[in-house]
Amino acid sequence: MMNHDDSYQNGPELRSIRMGAVASGNEPAIAFSSSMPRESKTLAQEPISANQPLHTQEWNVPEELPAIPEDYSLGHSHAVVHGVSPQTVANRIAKALAQHSIAAVPHDSHENSLFAEATCGLKFAINLFASNSDDNGVLVEVERRIGCSYGFHLCCTAVFKAAKGIATKTSMPASLKVPMCIPQDAKQERQKCIQFDTQQALELVKSERTDAQLLGLESLERLSLDEYAASLLHTNESIASIQSFLANDAPTCVMKRRALGILANVMRYKSNEPCDQLQCQYFMKALVDLFSNSSTSPHEACAATKCLQSSLDALSQQKTEDLAEILRTFNSNHHLQLAQESKKLQDRLRQTQ
Repeated sequence: MMNHDDSYQNGPELRSIRMGAVASGNEPAIAFSSSMPRESKTLAQEPISANQPLHTQEWNVPEELPAIPEDYSLGHSHAVVHGVSPQTVANRIAKALAQHSIAAVPHDSHENSLFAEATCGLKFAINLFASNSDDNGVLVEVERRIGCSYGFHLCCTAVFKAAKGIATKTSMPASLKVPMCIPQDAKQERQKCIQFDTQQALELVKSERTDAQLLGLESLERLSLDEYAASLLHTNESIASIQSFLANDAPTCVMKRRALGILANVMRYKSNEPCDQLQCQYFMKALVDLFSNSSTSPHEACAATKCLQSSLDALSQQKTEDLAEILRTFNSNHHLQLAQESKKLQDRLRQTQ
């Protein structure tokens, strides 16, 4: 019998393993079986429609939650919350998702289910059930759909703590300096390594394989945080290769987010040589459109906001007025990072006027 006071999470754990012969059973490994469809899993399986908003400020659940169906396979990642109403648990979870900048939307036909997506592309569902115990507890289940297990583990921890009313810190941990005892590479040697890594990442971006392109974009997004790496990317050819991923018509796209992140890093550093690709009106229009669609694509809008902060001078008069009008009625309480970046954009826009 499980202890309902504990939280069971389907995440990475330190385990002891025994080396031996492969089992002869026909059951697939956990990594494959978790992705196979289950007939008993009937909740929250329908995909999100393209025009459906990917965020919510409220999650209205019924006063009496449904019990766990007999044929329902409850996931490993679940916890039971005691002493509070289902709506209180739902409100806590919705607030925590906003504080962690995780986009979410309630299910159309199941009021007790919620879809969620982190900016890294991790997708998961949150289901609320009535506990089988006699204390009227609320069972919170978190099931992973797409994404790494470690990121899912962190999201589960945040959801369960929020459901139980435990405060969590959303600030990033302080970065530690390299100890003085570790010898530092010479500046020329360091720049040589950065140049090599940047060139390799650009080759991956230009590949025809989608997985290679995503790996290259993720590498460039981290590399471009360095000013020298950003200067290497400040060419029309490199910028055009990165901007090509903005043409994806999908409302949410991880590759589009990574590309916008690279462009924001490059535009943050001033260069003596102008780049036409970063100042063309087609690119400016794309940024304003992405920002205006924050209700359906909050992660993409957040990345576009960072780009707009460094490109206000390149906006046409009409686009500047459009942007000011959007900011005048802008509401981003559902996404903390988007709220912070839009506030910076609004302050910079006022300074230019």
